[in-house]
Amino acid sequence: MKKYIALVVCGAAIPALSAPAAADGPFSLKDTGMQVAPSTWTGVYFGVGAGYGHDHSKNNYRDDSDIDNTSSKNEGADGGFVSAIYGFDRQIGDRFVVGAFTDFSVSALTRGDEDIHNGLVVDRSWAIGARLGYLLNDRTLVYANGGFTQAHFSNDGWWDIDPVEGGPTVQGKGSRWFSGYFVGGGIERKLNDNFYLRGEARYSNFGSEVTNDGTTADGVHIVDREVPAIVTGELALVYKLDRDKVLNPDPVDDDHGPRMITYNGIDAASNSVYWYGGTVFGLTNDLYSNGLLLRTEGVVASYNYDQSVAPHDNIDADDRSLDVMLGYQWVNDNWSAIGYVGYEARSVHLSPFDPHNNVTGGANGFKVAAEFETDDQVPYYASLEGSYSTAFDSYYGQARIGWNKKTIVFGPEAAVYGDGADFAPRIGAFATIPFQMWWINVPAKLTFDVGQQFVGGNSDGSTRAGGEGAYGGSMLRIDF
Repeated sequence: MKKYIALVVCGAAIPALSAPAAADGPFSLKDTGMQVAPSTWTGVYFGVGAGYGHDHSKNNYRDDSDIDNTSSKNEGADGGFVSAIYGFDRQIGDRFVVGAFTDFSVSALTRGDEDIHNGLVVDRSWAIGARLGYLLNDRTLVYANGGFTQAHFSNDGWWDIDPVEGGPTVQGKGSRWFSGYFVGGGIERKLNDNFYLRGEARYSNFGSEVTNDGTTADGVHIVDREVPAIVTGELALVYKLDRDKVLNPDPVDDDHGPRMITYNGIDAASNSVYWYGGTVFGLTNDLYSNGLLLRTEGVVASYNYDQSVAPHDNIDADDRSLDVMLGYQWVNDNWSAIGYVGYEARSVHLSPFDPHNNVTGGANGFKVAAEFETDDQVPYYASLEGSYSTAFDSYYGQARIGWNKKTIVFGPEAAVYGDGADFAPRIGAFATIPFQMWWINVPAKLTFDVGQQFVGGNSDGSTRAGGEGAYGGSMLRIDF
């Protein structure tokens, strides 16, 4: 009975199909218009950028001994920066785009001369805000944005005050966070389904902060305040995924590699701990094939060391860096290799100031890096990676060899870290455990390493890798 009903339905449909065929000729699929998914700017995105900034500050001074002894003068700082950008956009109708975002920057906007302990660096900042854009066409967006921002000023003697009538220097604050608002705007161009290029200008206005509040040798109370405003220009490359791709990413298998790889880790040694993280984007949307890559990596480190000369102070260091690198990958059946070139911004704040350490303040630099690694399917394992940056003449190198047992890769390792004239070689072992993150259906790897670190060099400073003794760390890599 069910088959009969189906035949009746099909038979009833034949006249409906044959009527236009009789009038216009045989029916053809090419007569049916193709349904093309409309282009949309809606999605979650991540981006990296680099630019240049100028700080214009008012320095306001007064002392309690003379109500008329006040002054206000202009001061400035200039330098480059790199940024990591995260956000979400939603397209409304055919022409409007609204979104929310946050970004983090490492910069080297400098003032004065740090070599003679008379300088200042705007070394990092962050912002959170919203934007509203108008689409000139499907691929070009103009937008305005605004929100809240903070910038960190690191003092290297600039905020210190030398009394006119002698006596000890009145020490300024070691550093200050300045809070305020920003407004800006830019233009963004859609390059393909995932990549967008944007250029943006931004004005940030900050409230005043006390930078020196002390008493001179003759008992005069003095107060110094700074009121900064920063103007920046930035060029950024943004990678955007629509909502479906975020919740249901394409499977990673032998036929199609991940679009991007993220990694985050921690490293600890004697008197040092640092966190690092990075993202690698395949500009061809397949990291298992030859092609261009975009990488960004950030480091947040804290370490301390003892001066080797009098007064033998214990120096605390806060070290921040962020790079943006463009690379090319070669993929072979048994190995892959990558070469990178890019830009790095780094800032190092020492407390108290150490005149014998040249790795201090802010620095921008040209950076190169290279990586080599064997394929996951071969029974042995080998990797080699290294980098060099002109920012503080820093370098890093690591070599690993081992056995690939499919469920675990393990073996010995050797590495070296260098900053300026100091270096820290390492000898140890590593183990990598691959697994599947089943709840999001993506592959991942967890790596551990441990060993002994040594130190050397001819400076009184220390690398951010720490001092002599044991080291250990772990890293989680996820392939999307």
